[in-house]
Amino acid sequence: MARGMERINLIERLEQELGKDKVLTAEKTSDYSTDMAGFECKPAAVILPENEQDVIRTVNIARILRIPVVPRGAGSSLTGASVLDGAIMLDMRRMNKVVEVDTVNWYVRAQPGITIEELNRELVRYGFFFPPDPASSYICTLGGAIAEDSGGMRCLKYGTVKEWVLSLRVVLPNGKATQIGEPLRKNRAGYDLVHLFVGSEGTLGVITEACVRIIPIPRIKRSRYLLNFDTWKDACSTIVELKSNGILPDIFEFMDRDTVHMVNKTFGYDFVESEATIIVDIEETDSSLAEQIFKKCNARNVKVAETEEEMEKFYSARSMAYLALKANSTGVWAEDIVVPIEKLSNYLESVKDVAAKYGVKIPVGGHAGDGNVHPSILYERNDRKSEELAERVFAELCRIAISVGGSITGEHGVGIQKAKLLREQLSEHGGEEALRVMKEIKKLLDPDGIMNPGKYVEAA
Repeated sequence: MARGMERINLIERLEQELGKDKVLTAEKTSDYSTDMAGFECKPAAVILPENEQDVIRTVNIARILRIPVVPRGAGSSLTGASVLDGAIMLDMRRMNKVVEVDTVNWYVRAQPGITIEELNRELVRYGFFFPPDPASSYICTLGGAIAEDSGGMRCLKYGTVKEWVLSLRVVLPNGKATQIGEPLRKNRAGYDLVHLFVGSEGTLGVITEACVRIIPIPRIKRSRYLLNFDTWKDACSTIVELKSNGILPDIFEFMDRDTVHMVNKTFGYDFVESEATIIVDIEETDSSLAEQIFKKCNARNVKVAETEEEMEKFYSARSMAYLALKANSTGVWAEDIVVPIEKLSNYLESVKDVAAKYGVKIPVGGHAGDGNVHPSILYERNDRKSEELAERVFAELCRIAISVGGSITGEHGVGIQKAKLLREQLSEHGGEEALRVMKEIKKLLDPDGIMNPGKYVEAA
């Protein structure tokens, strides 16, 4: 049967099962042809499910016809996890309701399409919040954050999303829905399947509901500092000194000179442009000790936010950095690497060495307290030589991290971008058998290979 006829039959089948208002044909799917990093695809169809039954129907059609399915939130993935040629894409954003807020057991049950920002807007009415804060919380969805095990700007104090997920409802590749886990802080009934699905990048099933922990909005006041340093050694000494003295910041972010310059240029800010900039939230009870540490570590500029507006300005400088980089280059290869804290300064110097070696710009930002580095390789999009050079630089930066006991990803995931490097990391760190087990899990849960295939563990 001709490819075009196959697509027509697929669309007709989907429309019969779901209704025409929930099916976008290939001509109307341009918004789904790329992710935030520029990975591209041509989906066969896009489904706009409104409930779990719509997801079940879609997965069953895909299973019968052997057509791939890709769950998708806002498409803010940076590794190609949410794009795939010829796939049925499930845009989960119509499923965006808060089902239950429990202020006694401290959890919220919500559908996957709600954004983190919308969720917290609802929770603030109860005096609670969901702490994980991907820098794109205004756009990224709860389901996407769980599928990617997103991190962000509060990870040092609160951890990544995986620390907050209690239970899930998931539609499996066999078309059956199941509850995984319980809305309880303690639950030892069975294998921990919840955390198998957290970070699975849509390769094991479709999340249709999540129950996540929440906590009361902190009552202790905090001060937000913006610090400038002349060397990464001094900046990283500040990180070590704060942690060694038992100070646990709420937010602990860093940016290099190029990143701050592009933020200033793009958004009209006037931040000091120094070798290293740190933005850190300190509880007021720790402020005096923290300021002594800043002085000891040679911070040459210590600015305390004096108003809520100024606190937000400091925050947005870091959270909007990626958008600033995109505005100043046709191509941005966004990296996501983790190294041990004590090796952070050396790694950042290595990034500068690699940039000089290849003659490319690599602005750097990241999460200071947990060693999560985001080098962004700037290149000329649609210039083959420039793209190939960016890929070579990216691989070298990953391999340096692996060699010092680090990881190729802390929060962006693997997707298409890092599958081969995932194998290298696991091999070098003694995880060959673990990779084999992961591949077997994928085959067991998805024997027909329809759930976001050809990526992640499967491609490693």
